[in-house]
Amino acid sequence: MSQQPLTHCRTHREHYLQALFDFLRIPSISTLPEAAPDMQRAAEWLAEAMTRIGLDQVAVMPTAGHPLVYGQWLGAGPQAPTLLFYGHYDVQPVDPLDEWLSPPFEPTVRNNQLFCRGATDDKGQVYLVLAAIDSYLRTGGRLPINLKVIIEGEEEISSPNLAPWVEEHRAMLACDAVLICDSGILAEDVPLINHGTRGLTYMEIEVQGPATDLHSGGFGGVVDNPFNVLVRILAQLQDGETRRVLIPGFYDQVAPPDAQEERLLAQVPVSDQVIQGLTGVPAAAGEIGYTAAERVTVRPTLDIHGMPGGFTGEGKKTVIPARASAKVSMRLVPNQDPAEIATLFERTVKSLAPSTVKVTVRTLGLARWSLVDLKEPAIQAAARAYEAGFGTPPLFMRGGGTLPIVADFQDILGRPVVMMGFGLPGDNAHAPNEKMSLTLFQRGMETVIHYFALLPEMMQAG
Repeated sequence: MSQQPLTHCRTHREHYLQALFDFLRIPSISTLPEAAPDMQRAAEWLAEAMTRIGLDQVAVMPTAGHPLVYGQWLGAGPQAPTLLFYGHYDVQPVDPLDEWLSPPFEPTVRNNQLFCRGATDDKGQVYLVLAAIDSYLRTGGRLPINLKVIIEGEEEISSPNLAPWVEEHRAMLACDAVLICDSGILAEDVPLINHGTRGLTYMEIEVQGPATDLHSGGFGGVVDNPFNVLVRILAQLQDGETRRVLIPGFYDQVAPPDAQEERLLAQVPVSDQVIQGLTGVPAAAGEIGYTAAERVTVRPTLDIHGMPGGFTGEGKKTVIPARASAKVSMRLVPNQDPAEIATLFERTVKSLAPSTVKVTVRTLGLARWSLVDLKEPAIQAAARAYEAGFGTPPLFMRGGGTLPIVADFQDILGRPVVMMGFGLPGDNAHAPNEKMSLTLFQRGMETVIHYFALLPEMMQAG
């Protein structure tokens, strides 16, 4: 490949960072209704930036919620592969504000780290791809591939309108592969390819007892406390010793990784000690019989996220609450069906409920797992691009989180999804003091440049 794009992105790094700073200053928090004008402003800023770097057909396109931005460059010709790049411009809320060391929407550099909400999730990663495109078009006037770009504004609220939009625009989005830069690597010198994501079933349990809150002195012992009942139910969903989920049928469809993936996963330096160091917990935990790397990638889980109800203020109030609830999610792996797991969950919870209370189970969200064949040329091109950009080959593992659009892209467009991320485990995405390494910003630009060059070669060979 020509060295010109690489040289350009190195010599113009400060220019690209200043543009990113402008992007980061827009508080595009998708979950806050009052932030709607900022969401529109961020979309318009992106459209202007994409036009400036040379993309065609750039448009801010409406959805039933926040708009998305589309652009394309199709000058490589019909023989060249077409890549669809996806990212998002919305960010998480900044609470708790008092834990930020600098203003959350004022980009601040400390110790070669860029601190700002959205720095790594996902504005920084979106913009390094745009910078890679710009570096190509400013030096040679063309890309080695055809490129389509969609950047949405609802990823942080589970992308409720993206799949319908992709379905509606299926023909416009036709491509050979999809690239997503919204993930991470293990360390600045340890690149990683996520070749899958876990699915998700998110449920809510509500236990209704008396018609109103009661005095525990007058009614304790004769009326079942909804919290007591809820805790007993929750305790029977997971074995306390083995950490196995006790829902009948939960593991029936779990597909174990094949021999190749097992070999690759064994190379990933994720251990109980690493988890302990990253999180500050006294000791790591999880399903007995599996390594930490396995537990966070290829095994399903069950977690309780919140239990609202009763009295939680300062001091004491001896109340039997009228109701109590819990939000519970299960991360799923191939070939678990999220809807089937929801049914099994509801059936189990209701079977554990006594007749002294009324129990309601609601499904709050479903998302399918995803898995990409490691032999895909688009994946192999990513592996070679990482090696070129970092000087070392990447490791391979599935992501532990859930990104519903990955499965949606695979199902609707029928094309492999490549996740090339440049964040770090300690970048505080979704937390105060979110950051991105400036070293990885540079390496990210260069790796994407290599990927654009390598994709035609690998797809032709494949």
